[in-house]
Amino acid sequence: MALDPRAKVESEAPPDFSLQTSFGDDLKYFPYQLRGECEDLEAYEPGGFHPVHLGDTFDGRYKVVHKLGFGGFSTVWLARDSASDKWAALKIVVANESSTYETRSVVSDRSVLLESEFFDVAARKLWIDGPNGHHLCLVYPVLGPDLSRLSKGIYTRFKPESAKDLMLQAAQALSVLHTEGLCHGDFTTSNIALRLKDDFHSFNEEKLLQVFGRPRTDPVRPYSEESPEPHAPRYIVEALDFLSSSSNLLSERICIIDFDQSFTATSAPTKLGTPAKYLAPEVAVGEHASPASDVWALGCAIFRVRSGEDLFFDYDTNCPADVLRQIVKTVGDLPDRWKETQFDEDGNPTKDQGEPFWALEETRPLKDRVHEILDESQGLFIDQNGAPQDPAVVDPAPPQFESDGPPRVPYTEAYSGMLWKPTAVCVDGGYFVAYSDESDEMLKAFPKIAESEATQLVDLLSKIFEYDPAKRVEAKELIGHPWFGHSQRKRKRVD
Repeated sequence: MALDPRAKVESEAPPDFSLQTSFGDDLKYFPYQLRGECEDLEAYEPGGFHPVHLGDTFDGRYKVVHKLGFGGFSTVWLARDSASDKWAALKIVVANESSTYETRSVVSDRSVLLESEFFDVAARKLWIDGPNGHHLCLVYPVLGPDLSRLSKGIYTRFKPESAKDLMLQAAQALSVLHTEGLCHGDFTTSNIALRLKDDFHSFNEEKLLQVFGRPRTDPVRPYSEESPEPHAPRYIVEALDFLSSSSNLLSERICIIDFDQSFTATSAPTKLGTPAKYLAPEVAVGEHASPASDVWALGCAIFRVRSGEDLFFDYDTNCPADVLRQIVKTVGDLPDRWKETQFDEDGNPTKDQGEPFWALEETRPLKDRVHEILDESQGLFIDQNGAPQDPAVVDPAPPQFESDGPPRVPYTEAYSGMLWKPTAVCVDGGYFVAYSDESDEMLKAFPKIAESEATQLVDLLSKIFEYDPAKRVEAKELIGHPWFGHSQRKRKRVD
């Protein structure tokens, strides 16, 4: 399942975002019955999402053909532009945020974004009036999935060389921004997207539906048994999955997106809308963000893309105080000047009276975390020791639920040079279904990262995960690090 990266699923919204959705006893709709994730149905209300149906036309030219994704305060739709006969991505912002959304970015009119291959900006903007309010609609070029969707634990992983190349580009992109005195402010894997190959852009509507199939939908069913209209759509749409194509439509060229948290280095904020797990420690304790805090986030992205896991995250890592505990667990004790930071009941740093910071007893040093990174097995059928097994003599149990079947299917040959699926590997007759004690045992069958690469990666990340922002390595200094290797892309851009 691939969500359009412009919708920023993981990043969600900035701290002051307050979309009025309902929870608990106030839920209005039955859960949808689709395999992929979809937007929060409860946000279809005044001030929230604009209801969109397949076939809707906006501004007399943009016909909605499929859904690309969603986020906390936008939905993104694939549309055919009759004026240019090309594809476009329509990002429709919730009504409550539309009036201020554009003003958040300090880079939208900067020439660096127009001149660099690493960035895209909105080609047009229009306004949509609907039952839930006045919505900003930004028209973008169509991009493929973001890296967070393709590097996700036991479900999907990048191969090592692809991970290195993509993260080299990310470092280069960040260097371009910082050279211009600009900071992204939300430099996460959700905001690093893959560009699509020209083959996709050559599709007409008929060819697109032939390649990907018709959009999967499910009726929106209110508990009241009344019609969901006008505030909600008649049905919800599952996002287009680019990986369902038998041919590889994804390039290995990145595009940095979503600059609504961006700022200039001379007017840095003390609060960012960055997800806690990407938050630099100085920002977590209430100090100003800077180019160095972007670099910290880049380090988190490097680990995620290479390992499939988040470095500073546990199941309850939701606020600055939480992520500091994860950082201390891996990087070591906080500097003395930060140990007295007080945090409010929501885990945010406060100048008023609050709770003092406390650390976890558990430690998981950076070196250990890197050496635990798993790599691809020797085949799709292996035993507990990682040795290949003959598929003809393996008799795996059938999927218990319908949803357990698709993860077992490996990526097509078209994507095999870039991605692999741990869930597609049968270990002694069993498949991964979800994280559990049993799956932890199965993971031991996979090979670990090579010692030589692990040494380089620890060195790289140690330079990034420096508590003192002034001593933290700069993005431009990272580009020559040996972990990235000597790829053609590196030589081209450095020469």
